[in-house]
Amino acid sequence: WMGCFTNNTQICEVLYFIGVPVWLVHREEFIPPTMNVVQPVCLTYPNCIVEAMYMENGVTRPFLAIYCSPSG
Repeated sequence: WMGCFTNNTQICEVLYFIGVPVWLVHREEFIPPTMNVVQPVCLTYPNCIVEAMYMENGVTRPFLAIYCSPSG
């Protein structure tokens, strides 16, 4: 799956309208009433995350995380 997890409603709306799969991570009371929520879900944490690797100058390296933070 390709897409974006964000806690910014403006970024969420822009990505949604250009067709990028997007997940808004927010408390329900902070979601604007004009936003189309398809299906609310409870946030769960996987017990196993696969991180892709890439090769640079013969050395295998992990892709860097762009942004990590707690939700809410």
